[in-house]
Amino acid sequence: MKHTFLAVSIFAGLSSQALAATYQLTELPRYEGGKYTFISDVNDNGQIIGAATSLFGLPIDVSYIDFDDATIKNAYDQAKKSYEDIDEEISFTLEDIQNGVAATNADANRFMLSFLGARANSAEYQKLQDRIALNIDAVSAQEQVLFDSTDADTNGLTRSTSNYLTSISEDGTIAGWGSAPFSKTTFTPEGQSEEKTFFVRDWSSRGIVITPQGEKVTLEPAFTEHGGYAIATDIRKLDEGGYVVVGQSSIGIPENRQTNYDDNCDGKDEPLQVCRWVRQLSTSRPFYDLRAFKWQLDENFNVVSSESLGLGLTPKDDENDAFISAALAVNKAGVAVGYSPYREGDDLYPYGVAGYFKEGNFTPFKDLERWYELGKATDINNNNIAIGYMAENVRNVIREQVAFYYDLNEGKYVELPYFFKGSKAVATDINDAGFIIGQAEVEKNSSNRRREGFIYQIGDDKVTNINDLLPCKDSSGNNYPYTIAEAIKITESNHIYAIATKTVERRDRLGNIEKDSNGEIEYESVTLPVLLTPNPSGEVEDCAPPEAEKYERQSGSAFFLTLVALPFAWLRRKALKLAEK
Repeated sequence: MKHTFLAVSIFAGLSSQALAATYQLTELPRYEGGKYTFISDVNDNGQIIGAATSLFGLPIDVSYIDFDDATIKNAYDQAKKSYEDIDEEISFTLEDIQNGVAATNADANRFMLSFLGARANSAEYQKLQDRIALNIDAVSAQEQVLFDSTDADTNGLTRSTSNYLTSISEDGTIAGWGSAPFSKTTFTPEGQSEEKTFFVRDWSSRGIVITPQGEKVTLEPAFTEHGGYAIATDIRKLDEGGYVVVGQSSIGIPENRQTNYDDNCDGKDEPLQVCRWVRQLSTSRPFYDLRAFKWQLDENFNVVSSESLGLGLTPKDDENDAFISAALAVNKAGVAVGYSPYREGDDLYPYGVAGYFKEGNFTPFKDLERWYELGKATDINNNNIAIGYMAENVRNVIREQVAFYYDLNEGKYVELPYFFKGSKAVATDINDAGFIIGQAEVEKNSSNRRREGFIYQIGDDKVTNINDLLPCKDSSGNNYPYTIAEAIKITESNHIYAIATKTVERRDRLGNIEKDSNGEIEYESVTLPVLLTPNPSGEVEDCAPPEAEKYERQSGSAFFLTLVALPFAWLRRKALKLAEK
């Protein structure tokens, strides 16, 4: 594949921080309608997909709410008291909300979002999703609508759908998944005279492919009863023409869940759509049997074939709950990697471990020793080297989480070095030159350890914190304003696309800048997308003050000279995806 230098050139005019470090950071466009902007993938032409969360001005539908009901009155009284406890006065009434003030009063908007969020599992209240999908170019980050639709009560999109873009191929074809929008319906329960309002949808998830021309192709699941379920996690354009997409699909309903549905869903007390939605909410008892799945598309984006990629065990007759596998990445050779439960003899590994799929079978990457091991393979390059993480689930606490790479050619499993013993890590992307990026914990003594991005070269004995390759100060002499929290994509020239944190002016739920009681602007840390470009003439700087306590970590930055000296020829593909499943 021939790569162009478009990704470098189109961002040349954007804000950047070069200085003398080994990487130059360029801040990429953020979505203006939300607090947080993320990258999920980038192709070799610099086309970026991502997401935005904490959206400003989410639409609140109050048309169905009974404001005389004790539920919302009690919630309002609690909110009012919380203001009084800090010697402040609440700025809205329930009557104000009934008259639409949530669209103009940020406190009222926040109250309603909290009220609805606490009732997310009830079909009697509006459903909102605080995340949209994005296309990001040199100028702006624009929303990519997947399955949402317009609604008169929200005066626009319903904002009730899940929206995930996961992968973009070399020609700009995008893969991802999303849910159907919720709509209002009325229903009169048996034995009652008054109808009730419910929010229902047709299905919980479908895979999607979006062509370079913007046309949408829905990837249907193999099993669609009660809606079905499908996601697309990776797409690859094939040299012989067409595309291969991998992900996950429902293939059936396990016996226990079908029995539960039959015993409870009779359409008497609530619509059948509501009953099935409630049963599909459970994460501990999944409604569907889900399998790693592959769709084949021709050059005109017609789905020409689809197939299950398999499972790491054969369910026994008395195992009546769901089993789940998923493919998270595929290379040009068609090798798919992901995770699956696994059985070897009488030893069952139920949580799902990292491995690869071949001819309907699943093979773990490592010899499994403890039944509570778990993990996921997150990417595979065109040299058949896969990456991911493995860990242990001890009484529902994740421990000993390590990043790894696995060479399918040699059958070799290698754990990556770590910042310090106990630092949880995950590898997210690998290029064909064998450079791996990811993120790992950098704090020892904290209940909520902060993570930062790392880079590692296969064969080295150390990992490097990417922040060590950035300047200590900005061009004005102030502390460098960016921290690389997640490394998402590394190109063949070792350009890195990442998610950074930066302190900016705090904004409320309507997007207004917030000020304290003295009229001073408040600030907060947000995430934003950045591009890191190798600087061959730069040097690693020592940013730590002498008095700072340094943790003893297995990391280093000596290999950066090799890294920045590589030729600027981008030879490949894409990266990232960690399905939260």
